Amino acid sequence: MDQVPPEILLHIFEFLDGPAPSEISLHDQPSDNMLHAESDESRPLKTVSLVNKTWRALVLPSLFRHVLWRPKISSLSAFTLNPIPLLRFIEENRLDHSLVSFTLLINFFDLEADAYMITPKVRPSDLEWLWDQIFSVIDPLRFTIIARPTTLAALLSRMLFLVDAWSFDIPYHILSLARTERDPPGKVLPNEHIKTAESSAADRSAAAINYAARPRKPPTCPLFTVRPWTSLLLNEGSSIKVYRTYEFFLRRPPSILGALLGCEEPPNDTPLIPPSVVDFNYIAIFPLASHFETLLQNLPKVERLFVQLTPKPNNGILEDEEEMRQIDPGDLWMERNTSYSFLMRELTFMPDPQGNWATLRVFESGDAADKEAWEMAVQVLIRNGTKGWKVERDGVFVNDAEGEDDPGDGSQVNGHHGAPANAPERRFLEP
Repeated sequence: MDQVPPEILLHIFEFLDGPAPSEISLHDQPSDNMLHAESDESRPLKTVSLVNKTWRALVLPSLFRHVLWRPKISSLSAFTLNPIPLLRFIEENRLDHSLVSFTLLINFFDLEADAYMITPKVRPSDLEWLWDQIFSVIDPLRFTIIARPTTLAALLSRMLFLVDAWSFDIPYHILSLARTERDPPGKVLPNEHIKTAESSAADRSAAAINYAARPRKPPTCPLFTVRPWTSLLLNEGSSIKVYRTYEFFLRRPPSILGALLGCEEPPNDTPLIPPSVVDFNYIAIFPLASHFETLLQNLPKVERLFVQLTPKPNNGILEDEEEMRQIDPGDLWMERNTSYSFLMRELTFMPDPQGNWATLRVFESGDAADKEAWEMAVQVLIRNGTKGWKVERDGVFVNDAEGEDDPGDGSQVNGHHGAPANAPERRFLEP
C-alpha cells in the first residue's frame, strides 16, 4: 500500500466516508448522546487515520469535516477569554477550510438555575468573545447547539419562562443555523461583532464597559449575524410528560421560540432571526397547540416552512409504557390535530400581501407518514380552493403565486406525486 499514489488512496478513502450523525439526527429526540458513534466499526475513517502517519495526514481533513465539541465546563461563566484548545488544533492542522459543520454540545447541569428555575448567569461580553473565538477560526456551513433550554437561553442572552418547566421535563433542545454556500474569499462580513483572535485586552475591556452602559434592551445575539445564515432549525423534543398534569393545555413550555420570534416581554421582544433566513424548520413531539400557535402568529418572512409534530415511525416513544404512563393518547392526537388545523387556517386564508405568510412558497410536513391526516390536509386545500397552492408530493405543498390564475374548481391542488408545472426554484437545505 505504500506504493499506491496518494490520489488513489484518497479516492479509496472517499468510499469509507458517510454522513455525520449531526447531518441525519437533527430531527430525532435531543439527548446528550445522540451524536455518539457506537463503535469504531461505524467510524471507518478514524480507524484509517490510526494506521500510519501518511494515512492520517491524508484522511485528517475528511475526518474533521464535521466537528463535535463537548466542552468540559461546570458553568457558562467558564467561557472566558482563554484560548480554546480545539480551535488551536484546527488552526495548526489547517482544517478550517475543510470543516463543514460544527456542533456545540453543552451537557452540564446548573444546580442553582434548576433549583430556582432561572436561566444561568453569564456576562454578554463573555459570550460575544466566545462567538468571536469560534468564528474567527472556522467558517462552517452549519452551526448547531445542543443544550438544556436554560443554557440555550443564556447563550442567546435571553430570558426563559420556567414556571411550568417541571411539568415538561425537557432535558435538551437543538438550535441549528445553516447556509448553502460560503462567502467568496476575501469578502468582509457586514457584522460589527466580528473580531480577530488578536483583539487587545484593552478593546475587550472597553467592549465590556460599553455593554454595561447600554440600555436594558439587549442587542441582537452575534451568533445570528456572524454569518449570512439562510436556514434555521429548532428541535424542542418531546412534550409528552406535560399531558400527565391537570389542565395541561394551560401550561407553557420552557422554550426559546418566543425569543427567536421576538414576540414576548422584554428582553425577548427583539427578534433574533435575521432577514437572511428564508428556511424555517420546527420539530417537536406533540407540542401543545397553544405553543405551536405562537409560531404561526409570528412566523418570520420565510419562503419555506417545515413542521414535524409527531415522532418518527421507528421512534418507539408511543409504545414505551413508562413514557406513556398516566397519559391518554387521545389528548396527544387532539393537540396535534388542533395544531394542524391552526396551520391549515393560515395556509388557506388569503394572506395580507404585505404580511409574513405572503412570502411562503413551500410548506413541508414531517408527519406525512400519517396518510389519513395528510389526506385531510389536502382536502382542506381543495375545499377552500386556495389560489396558488399545489401538492408537489406527499407531505409537500408549493405555492406558485405567480402562476396561472386558479380556475376556481380546486384543480390546482392535485398531483400527489408529481411536481407542478411551474414549481418555484428550490434553493433550500434539506431538513
